[in-house]
Amino acid sequence: MFISGVLIDGEVEKLIDFLNDRDIIENTNYENKPGETVDLELSLSGLNKIGYYQTKDDLIRKNRYEYPTDVFWVAQLGHFSDESIATFYWKFELIIRLIDAVIKIAKHNYTDVDVNYALITNDDKALLLPLICSSGQIDALVAVELDQITLVINVFEDTNTEKKLLFINELIDYLSPVTETERFDTLLRTIMEFTDKCQNAYQYYLRDFSYNKLKIELDSKALEFTQKIQGVINDSQTKLVTIPTAFVLVFAAFDFKDLSSVKNLIAVVSLFIFAVLIQVFLNNQYSSLNFTAASITAYKETFSQNNIIKFQEKFTLVDNELVKQRRRLCLITWLLWLIPSSLLLIWFVLLSSYHPTSHH
Repeated sequence: MFISGVLIDGEVEKLIDFLNDRDIIENTNYENKPGETVDLELSLSGLNKIGYYQTKDDLIRKNRYEYPTDVFWVAQLGHFSDESIATFYWKFELIIRLIDAVIKIAKHNYTDVDVNYALITNDDKALLLPLICSSGQIDALVAVELDQITLVINVFEDTNTEKKLLFINELIDYLSPVTETERFDTLLRTIMEFTDKCQNAYQYYLRDFSYNKLKIELDSKALEFTQKIQGVINDSQTKLVTIPTAFVLVFAAFDFKDLSSVKNLIAVVSLFIFAVLIQVFLNNQYSSLNFTAASITAYKETFSQNNIIKFQEKFTLVDNELVKQRRRLCLITWLLWLIPSSLLLIWFVLLSSYHPTSHH
């Protein structure tokens, strides 16, 4: 940078000393004395080091992958970096954040001729992405696009979630057909289209995942309820088998010669007492079955409230099994009381037929 006709005063003298200390002034054919008029040749590289840039592209070229920590000035913009009116600065900072996020998801990255390359892989896919942009690309970004860039950054910086993996897959698929040198520019220019594809793919994934998760839960619950229903009878088989056994034993011990004997009376009464005890057990089984039925109804109602009634068809087998088990319990109850009642009836018939014969 050439500056001609600089009149040295107290402030300019301090400034020249400052520039000299940092080896920014290239020429030596001047005297730094008040009242002198001098020409200066300044090193642009040296000016960049103290936070002065002629153009936006100078700023990008010197700070392509790391935003300056100190306040700086771009002559083309005419603003310091801490001034809110200079929107280019925070757009540029956001792009650097995006580049950092891409590097984080990359399998490998390397630098070639001052340009960083990110090799992004996922499963059997791969993408080589040169991370380079110009001031024109940054200027062209509007507010809604900046919001979408922020979304992508947040997803890439997140832990290894399904959403992050899905966005990476979409990035590879989206940029693979594009010429290598134009990939990052394409991503910035069409960021809205890219995030729209990612969001649609993620919504589809959520629907598919939710359906499969729900299906697994329903199958598990259906199996659980079916096992509980079947267990009502399966767990009591040893008790229920005593019903015919008791009848056979009592009937075998019945004295048909002396029908009015105390032994027969005790046998019939014992059989009724046995039936009462078994009935108490059956009542418990009925209660267990009713409790399971109430649980099934309550579980199905949770889906009805969420308009997922179609999934209730999963419980058709459960409902059928519930009806079968109730019928089986009813059959057992009828048989339970039919046995002692039949024996009592047989005893009365024999007694009534025996006494007249004896009287004759």
